[in-house]
Amino acid sequence: MDTLRHVLSAWKPFRALVVGDFMLDQLVYGNADRLTPEAPVPVLHVQREEDRPGGAANVCLDLAAMHARVEAFGVIGNDAAGESMRALLGAAGVETRGMIVDETRPTTIKRSLIGMAQHRHPQRMFRVDHESKEPLSAGVAERIVDAFVRALVGAEVVCIEDYNKGVCSEWVCREVIRLARATGVAVLVDPAAIADYTKYRGATTITPNRAEAALAAGVKISPDATPMEHAEIGTKLLNDLELEAAVVTLDRHGALLVQRMGEAGVECIAVPTVSRQVYDVTGAGDM
Repeated sequence: MDTLRHVLSAWKPFRALVVGDFMLDQLVYGNADRLTPEAPVPVLHVQREEDRPGGAANVCLDLAAMHARVEAFGVIGNDAAGESMRALLGAAGVETRGMIVDETRPTTIKRSLIGMAQHRHPQRMFRVDHESKEPLSAGVAERIVDAFVRALVGAEVVCIEDYNKGVCSEWVCREVIRLARATGVAVLVDPAAIADYTKYRGATTITPNRAEAALAAGVKISPDATPMEHAEIGTKLLNDLELEAAVVTLDRHGALLVQRMGEAGVECIAVPTVSRQVYDVTGAGDM
């Protein structure tokens, strides 16, 4: 506890660059008190709608809440959702010059329909996604990296937020990691749920969840395995990707930190948590 107090008392603003897949979460709230006469399907009587930054944009807001000066690098479409995304980030103090408009794709939208019956707790009924997972064109990818290079001087941390929506291609990830590490800037990667993590090689730290880590490491493990039973997975990622540390998040079991200790080899530290009954896990991994 004394260490925590010391860290918090010494906390100061920092500068962070976020590269990745930016999404707009659209929440549609209403009453769902009846079924349609045509089929046993709930009818949502819309009461209000709300736009929230999601994906990499949510990470930007998390960092801004930590008093960081944040700059965003990704793509939006030439559409109303893209304008809303830019406005929401700007209102939070996030610099959006690195948000490139791609005329060939829409802004990624995750639209959730949230209904409430008989004044009970709101419940997510359905989600509708508008997105393109096609890789970026070479020209758009180069514009993102060019904007990133211009902002890199003075940055203290780079976050790659990969949701496998096409922005974090192998070339973009490798260039961002190479450029950042060449200037001594730490790179934290929130990886996609993919089997091959080689595009993240050379980053400082990677933070997969249990399922993502097992997939990437090619190791099967039980969902009920203890944190220390994930040491093999964390160590394999650490060595294969030439990282300084790997953090495997384990939902109700907390997390496992695997880090290099110089000539002493690798240290594994289990980080406990308090298990809770959770209603909505949206954004938990980002935070």
